[in-house]
Amino acid sequence: MPVPADYDSDGKTDTAVFRPSSATWYVQRSGGGTTIEQFGTTADLPVAADYDGDGKADLAIFRPSNGQWWLNRSSAGVIVGQFGSSTDKLVQGDYTGDGKADVAFWRPSTGEWYVLRSDDFSYFSVPFGTTGDVPSPGDYDGDGKYDFTVFRPSTMTWYSQRTTAGTLIQQFGLSSDKPVPNAYVR
Repeated sequence: MPVPADYDSDGKTDTAVFRPSSATWYVQRSGGGTTIEQFGTTADLPVAADYDGDGKADLAIFRPSNGQWWLNRSSAGVIVGQFGSSTDKLVQGDYTGDGKADVAFWRPSTGEWYVLRSDDFSYFSVPFGTTGDVPSPGDYDGDGKYDFTVFRPSTMTWYSQRTTAGTLIQQFGLSSDKPVPNAYVR
C-alpha cells in the first residue's frame, strides 16, 4: 500500500509502502537511504502523518478489528487509542492548525466527520456529506487547517466546508473519477 510522506523532515515527499502481508514499512528517503521497519499487524491499515509536529511523518496504523489507532511518534513515542470502527474511512490530517495531524475518520453511513484533537485528545464531530460521497480531505483554502470536503460522484460536484473561505460547491470531474486526495483514504 503506498504511503508517501516526508519521513525525514527535508520538505520532500519520500517514496514509501506498507506491506500488509508482513506489516513492514519500506521508506526510500529523498536524501538517500532506505528504512525498513515492522510496525503493526497484517490486518492493519497504514495512516502515516506527522502526529507530533516535528516535521517527520510518523509510522501509524489503524486496527479495524477494534478501532484502535497506533501512532509511533518519532519524537514522542508510541500511543494507542480507540476511535472509530471498521466501516469508517480514515481521514487523518491537521484539522486544528497546530502543526500536528489529528486522528480523524468519516462515517459513510451518516456523513459525519469525527476529529480527535492532537493537543488535548478531546473530539468534535461535524455533519458534512451523505451516503455515496467520497471523502477528500485537504487544506483547500491555504490556512494550515484541513477542510471537510467530499466529492459527490452522482452529480460530479465537490463540497468543501473551508475553515476561512466558507463553503465551496463546485462541479468538476466525471462520475467515474476518483479524487486524488481520496487515494490514501483507507
